[in-house]
Amino acid sequence: MIVNRLQHPTRVHRRACQSPAVQAPYACRTRAPSQHVDQVGRAGTRGVACRATIDDPEFKEFVAKMEEMRPVPPVLRDKLEKAMALIDEANSKDPSRVTWEGEKVPYRLLYSQWLTEWVQKMDPKASDELLLLARGRNVEGWRLSEIKRDDYAPNTAGVRQWEMDRRKWQAGRLVSIMKDAGYSEASCKLVEDVMADKGIPDPRDIRVYDLVGPLGMINYRLLEQASMVQTLRDADALVFMERSFPQMVAALEADKVLEQLKRELARVSNKCMARILNMQWTPVQKKLIAKALPSPRRFGDVLKEIEGVAAASTHPGDWRYRNFDYE
Repeated sequence: MIVNRLQHPTRVHRRACQSPAVQAPYACRTRAPSQHVDQVGRAGTRGVACRATIDDPEFKEFVAKMEEMRPVPPVLRDKLEKAMALIDEANSKDPSRVTWEGEKVPYRLLYSQWLTEWVQKMDPKASDELLLLARGRNVEGWRLSEIKRDDYAPNTAGVRQWEMDRRKWQAGRLVSIMKDAGYSEASCKLVEDVMADKGIPDPRDIRVYDLVGPLGMINYRLLEQASMVQTLRDADALVFMERSFPQMVAALEADKVLEQLKRELARVSNKCMARILNMQWTPVQKKLIAKALPSPRRFGDVLKEIEGVAAASTHPGDWRYRNFDYE
């Protein structure tokens, strides 16, 4: 069975980053708020994507401190068990069925269980909110077809409103289950914000400036929320690698498998990538994974994106830029 990827509620933030001081292999330096805004405004027309991620060295100290501050979850989590039971009961009505261990099983019920298992493996101190997002972010997803695309304007604004309403409906469904289980308004709001992609920085497009609050204090709560989003993405990729990738290699052409594999590995963390590389693979699967790995960025590549192709040339007579107007 090839697992179809369920739609992730969070979208990728598109931020621009322009700075001659960008260093390989990733991203941009921290700058003052006014400089940051000016740089983004100038770079926006060039469409240069910032490469800063939560795995960058500048976040290492903050992430380590955040992990120290996180409490160890209790052994008994009655509200979590009740909420998960309600989610499983709702997903058991999924009309989409797949064959698993010789039986027909509701697809979203099975997928959410796989996702929860990987979240627990990747983050043993996972909070209730993170586990509920893994278990229930696609709760009753088949009902999203009731929100008709034809009811919205046939333009970009209509598409965005349609997608937003779908996210809001799904977030509201999960929040209602959490309230029935007895969760507080703060927990419900956090889950709703993650589902609706509201006020949480993208972990693959983040900078220290995003975490700095009044008087220069670091917002560790916001960093934890970004880590939650990254853990969900990692779990998605690991479910794909464990359940779908081997069957895709056997059933599809190598080019199609490689295309999908590159999409899956593009947004995973270093920790997830290490986990994937340590899994058992056949020689053919290893070769495909090696081809799909994101290549390290060189300083010349960064300059080429920021300043243009001519800036990356180390020789004024380089044939690639023979038509470049140096005036």
